[in-house]
Amino acid sequence: PLPPGINSGRGTRKITFIHLPPKSTIYIFDAAGQLIRKLTMPPGQDIGNGAVDWDLRTTANLSVAYGVYFYLVDAPGIGQKYGKLAIIK
Repeated sequence: PLPPGINSGRGTRKITFIHLPPKSTIYIFDAAGQLIRKLTMPPGQDIGNGAVDWDLRTTANLSVAYGVYFYLVDAPGIGQKYGKLAIIK
């Protein structure tokens, strides 16, 4: 059997958002516009090296389906950044 968090020999399934300002919050939406996950930056990370991992799971701890997802990075005092990503098999 494989260790926890490993689905194949390819390693842990995750997406890392990097170079985030302090106190950033990331909102992830599916193609229908439904919020599926909210991620917050761990305290104590400095600007430029802030990173948040998404384990490709929803708030209900379900694995996300393959497809297009949208994200919003909200950085207090700085602004917001929108983007999209695709999860493929």
